[in-house]
Amino acid sequence: MLSLAFFATIALNFVAFVSAVAPVQGGSTLEGRVTSEDHRPITDMRVILKDDGYGQVANTRTDAAGRFRFGRLASGNYYVEVEPDATNFERTLERVEVRPFNARRGSNSGEVFRIEIVLKVKKSPRDASFENKVIFYQPVPETAKKEYSTALKALEKNSFDEATLSLKHAIELFPDYYDALELLGTEYVRRKEYKEALALLSHAVEVNKSGWRAFYSLGIAQAELRMSADAIQSLKHAAELNPNSANVHMRLGMELAKDEQTRPDAIQSLKRVTQIAGNSIPQVYWYLGALYNKAGQWREAADAFESFLKADPQAGERDKIKQIIKQLREKASKS
Repeated sequence: MLSLAFFATIALNFVAFVSAVAPVQGGSTLEGRVTSEDHRPITDMRVILKDDGYGQVANTRTDAAGRFRFGRLASGNYYVEVEPDATNFERTLERVEVRPFNARRGSNSGEVFRIEIVLKVKKSPRDASFENKVIFYQPVPETAKKEYSTALKALEKNSFDEATLSLKHAIELFPDYYDALELLGTEYVRRKEYKEALALLSHAVEVNKSGWRAFYSLGIAQAELRMSADAIQSLKHAAELNPNSANVHMRLGMELAKDEQTRPDAIQSLKRVTQIAGNSIPQVYWYLGALYNKAGQWREAADAFESFLKADPQAGERDKIKQIIKQLREKASKS
């Protein structure tokens, strides 16, 4: 019988939210950012990469800064589709040519291609969107607004240092500037500078108690700083404010899974991820399988691991995972 150590070892390979693309030697990278028409980043939006025949190649979800990334791509034409889910944004499809200059010279080195996708709001929305709903308004000094706009342009160019200076200046001009606090705090989280993020995001949620993105990023910072109880409270609050965020429920579930007493709640959070995101976050099925296994729910564990294999056709160690599934089925039949 394979030990739980094997589960833990394999799980470490699937922490990132980006689905794996079939390996290509020297492949290129396509990265981008999804924003609204007023240049605000769109968080937790499903992004699908399709080939020239509209067949799905990979999928992922945007991070807290609206970014997404696909790696190891062969030269060719692709389509990037942004799926609006239950929001009021229109579905968007953009064509991208991935044709590295170096590849034409016979080089195996890939290149980075960037794309900016701006989502438009549906003309006649029926359901309120968390991204569009006006839940907080601040009269911000024009000087601070200009610094914030400069920071957004810098982030579009992946210039974090320039963006940091502008956001810090904006906060100096207006200490309660929620958008600047939330964006800078989120960027620090993305760069794993959690102590710097903690103070900014703690202030942000004091200024705006309805800002789910700030609570989400704060929860991540607290979790990484081993403030587990605080992290769970922040993530739960984020989930209450935006119950349709797959990323929030995923992180909440992973945090709850650390304590044996809260593992049943972790399972519920992770099941919610599958309802929201489907197969776009394959790792959720892996974590569910591991939790079911620890709880002695063999049949559910086997089902989860099978779902994982279906969701991620490029997953490694497939034969070993199939062996685990077989063993779990046998245990389930005897119980």
